Amino acid sequence: MDLTRRNLLLGAGIITGSYLLPSPLAQAAASSSKKFTSVAELQAAIDIATVGDVLLLAAGTYSDAAITIATNGITIRAELAGKVIFNGSSHVLIKGNNTLFGGFQFLNGEYPGIVIRVFGSDNRIEDLNFFGYCAKKYINLEAGSQRNEISYCNFENKPVSAPMGNLVGVIPDPQLPGYHRIRFCSFKNNPGAGGDNGNEPIRLGDGAVSTYISRTIVEYCYWENTGAGDSENISIKCRENIVRYCTFKDNQDGALVFRNGINNMAYGNSFINAGGIRIKEANNIFCFDNYFENSGTSGRSNAITLEYVDNNLNNINFISNTFINCGAIILGGVGPVLNRWANNLFVKPTGTIFSKPNQGTQWLGNIHQGLLGIPATLGLKAGSPRLTHKLDDYYRPTVTSSTRSASVVGFVIPAIYDGLAPNNPLGLDLFQNTRPLKVSQWDVGAIQYARNSKNHSWLTAKSTGPRYV
Repeated sequence: MDLTRRNLLLGAGIITGSYLLPSPLAQAAASSSKKFTSVAELQAAIDIATVGDVLLLAAGTYSDAAITIATNGITIRAELAGKVIFNGSSHVLIKGNNTLFGGFQFLNGEYPGIVIRVFGSDNRIEDLNFFGYCAKKYINLEAGSQRNEISYCNFENKPVSAPMGNLVGVIPDPQLPGYHRIRFCSFKNNPGAGGDNGNEPIRLGDGAVSTYISRTIVEYCYWENTGAGDSENISIKCRENIVRYCTFKDNQDGALVFRNGINNMAYGNSFINAGGIRIKEANNIFCFDNYFENSGTSGRSNAITLEYVDNNLNNINFISNTFINCGAIILGGVGPVLNRWANNLFVKPTGTIFSKPNQGTQWLGNIHQGLLGIPATLGLKAGSPRLTHKLDDYYRPTVTSSTRSASVVGFVIPAIYDGLAPNNPLGLDLFQNTRPLKVSQWDVGAIQYARNSKNHSWLTAKSTGPRYV
């Protein structure tokens, strides 16, 4: 059996054949290239390169490498992916456009600022491994840049002694949406005291730019044991972003956080023995087709936390999510208005499901098994989910489940902004299977019953991160 990363992803149902294209690194290798044995030689070649040039750095360890890429349309990569190591105070500045930079490792170095800063557009940063690198930040996509992609990178073990700063940051522009993508990356094993330390694995914007439109997509990424470094796995502090098809596993101290900004959404994500979602100074948030199992059962993060701040938590929508054996779902108490929970499934054999009820929530078509913890209300119906479960697989409905064709209309459809396809993600379930055309035929929860359902699994450290590992 071929256990390559892509075949593992395909066999698990995580990706489809459309993802099985040659990587730009592999394509670059097939074209003409020039090899260099020093950073000085490489830099000189970058400065005079022309569109289409492929510049390779020979295997080895390079200390205090300072690389500036101001040329457009070139590829800079390791001759052998993973065999070029940067340490010391190595750092990279990308000013050009349509550049590919990849195949390198940043190991155990120390740089006081941002290791990689990207000011240009349409660049691809691929197959990088950051491990034990003592720096304030690892990668920043700067304001004014557009359509950059960070993919198949690993970010791990940022030292406690490093200056506070997010691992990957997107700085939105006041006028230009970024349309960046962060995909198939892994974030693992960041030490620390826990709490909000400013060391978020991903930060989109900050409080000062929360009204700016970013339109960044974070997809198919993986988090494990990062909550000690910072309690926010992703901190969203700007507008019109999407987090989709990511996995948060064995990470009870971390959460996906909608901290500031409006018109953001999260769908198709899996929270397995990990913190869930927290929403604070944000409005118009849509969370749908997400799966929570043993989420918020220990550690600092809950399964769901609505944290009310004046004039926020307006139009918060949870639609077609599944919660299995989860910790607290905190509804925010007095203050939230026009919130909607529609067609969600809650299964909790012991304890109560909800706490801190508010008067601004509408309940539609939800099914629960377990004690509510809040006053009974229409739209929260007791049922018999009758779920099936296999090792390392999701709890999913059986043919006799009370979730079958039990959804109701009345919820709000999220707006999909230009450049953020597909046009109707709510019509897909957790596994990206198309739901029936009629909402009344949708199953309650994140998973639509299928008689011959394929095996699906959440992402892992092996299915994300550098492809040479």
